[in-house]
Amino acid sequence: MAFMIQQCAGCGQSSFPPRYCCPRCGEAQWQDVAAEAGRVAQATVVRARVGMAGGEHLHLASVELREGPVVIALTAGPLPPGTLVELAIDEQRRIVAQPACSDL
Repeated sequence: MAFMIQQCAGCGQSSFPPRYCCPRCGEAQWQDVAAEAGRVAQATVVRARVGMAGGEHLHLASVELREGPVVIALTAGPLPPGTLVELAIDEQRRIVAQPACSDL
Protein backbone atom coordinates (compact mmCIF):
# COMPACT_ATOMS: atom_id res chain seq x y z
CA MET A 1 0.00 0.00 0.00
CA ALA A 2 1.31 3.47 -0.86
CA PHE A 3 2.27 5.91 1.89
CA MET A 4 0.19 9.09 1.50
CA ILE A 5 0.81 12.60 2.82
CA GLN A 6 -1.11 15.86 2.48
CA GLN A 7 -0.32 18.60 -0.02
CA CYS A 8 -1.87 22.05 0.31
CA ALA A 9 -4.22 22.91 -2.56
CA GLY A 10 -3.31 26.59 -2.16
CA CYS A 11 0.50 26.68 -2.13
CA GLY A 12 1.67 23.09 -2.63
CA GLN A 13 3.28 22.72 0.83
CA SER A 14 3.51 19.04 1.82
CA SER A 15 2.66 18.04 5.38
CA PHE A 16 2.87 15.01 7.64
CA PRO A 17 1.24 14.25 10.01
CA PRO A 18 -2.09 15.60 8.72
CA ARG A 19 -2.95 19.17 9.74
CA TYR A 20 -6.12 21.19 9.78
CA CYS A 21 -4.60 24.14 7.94
CA CYS A 22 -1.40 24.79 6.00
CA PRO A 23 1.46 26.19 8.11
CA ARG A 24 2.67 28.23 5.11
CA CYS A 25 -0.49 29.88 3.71
CA GLY A 26 -3.31 29.00 6.15
CA GLU A 27 -5.38 27.17 3.51
CA ALA A 28 -7.57 24.32 4.80
CA GLN A 29 -7.91 22.44 1.48
CA TRP A 30 -5.66 19.39 1.12
CA GLN A 31 -5.06 16.71 -1.47
CA ASP A 32 -3.45 13.34 -0.79
CA VAL A 33 -0.21 12.57 -2.64
CA ALA A 34 1.92 9.45 -2.59
CA ALA A 35 5.25 9.84 -0.79
CA GLU A 36 7.15 6.99 -2.34
CA ALA A 37 10.79 7.83 -1.67
CA GLY A 38 13.24 9.64 0.55
CA ARG A 39 16.69 9.59 2.08
CA VAL A 40 17.69 8.27 5.53
CA ALA A 41 18.70 11.17 7.78
CA GLN A 42 19.31 9.16 10.97
CA ALA A 43 18.86 5.56 12.08
CA THR A 44 18.62 3.76 15.40
CA VAL A 45 17.91 0.33 16.83
CA VAL A 46 15.58 -0.43 19.74
CA ARG A 47 16.99 -3.39 21.66
CA ALA A 48 14.54 -3.54 24.56
CA ARG A 49 10.83 -2.76 24.59
CA VAL A 50 8.34 -2.78 27.45
CA GLY A 51 6.36 -6.02 27.41
CA MET A 52 8.60 -7.61 24.78
CA ALA A 53 11.13 -9.64 26.78
CA GLY A 54 13.66 -11.26 24.49
CA GLY A 55 12.06 -9.74 21.39
CA GLU A 56 13.96 -9.05 18.21
CA HIS A 57 15.59 -5.70 17.58
CA LEU A 58 13.52 -2.96 15.99
CA HIS A 59 15.33 -0.86 13.36
CA LEU A 60 14.01 2.66 12.76
CA ALA A 61 15.05 5.50 10.47
CA SER A 62 14.19 9.18 10.16
CA VAL A 63 13.48 9.59 6.45
CA GLU A 64 13.49 12.97 4.71
CA LEU A 65 10.83 12.74 2.01
CA ARG A 66 11.42 14.29 -1.42
CA GLU A 67 8.31 16.35 -0.68
CA GLY A 68 9.86 17.84 2.47
CA PRO A 69 8.43 16.26 5.65
CA VAL A 70 10.42 13.84 7.81
CA VAL A 71 8.84 10.53 8.89
CA ILE A 72 9.93 7.69 11.15
CA ALA A 73 9.96 4.39 9.28
CA LEU A 74 10.56 0.77 10.20
CA THR A 75 13.46 -0.89 8.36
CA ALA A 76 14.45 -4.54 8.02
CA GLY A 77 17.96 -3.80 9.26
CA PRO A 78 20.38 -0.95 9.87
CA LEU A 79 20.55 1.67 7.10
CA PRO A 80 23.30 4.29 7.06
CA PRO A 81 22.46 8.00 6.70
CA GLY A 82 22.14 9.02 3.07
CA THR A 83 20.62 5.71 1.96
CA LEU A 84 17.91 6.18 -0.68
CA VAL A 85 14.73 4.36 0.35
CA GLU A 86 11.28 3.54 -0.97
CA LEU A 87 8.33 3.90 1.41
CA ALA A 88 5.13 1.92 1.82
CA ILE A 89 2.52 1.02 4.43
CA ASP A 90 2.56 -2.61 5.63
CA GLU A 91 -0.38 -4.81 6.66
CA GLN A 92 -0.07 -3.52 10.25
CA ARG A 93 -0.34 0.11 8.95
CA ARG A 94 3.30 0.94 9.77
CA ILE A 95 5.48 3.12 7.56
CA VAL A 96 8.23 0.87 6.22
CA ALA A 97 11.36 1.80 4.27
CA GLN A 98 13.53 -0.40 2.13
CA PRO A 99 16.62 0.51 0.11
CA ALA A 100 15.68 1.89 -3.30
CA CYS A 101 16.59 -0.10 -6.39
CA SER A 102 17.59 3.01 -8.35
CA ASP A 103 18.48 6.68 -7.80
CA LEU A 104 15.63 9.01 -6.87
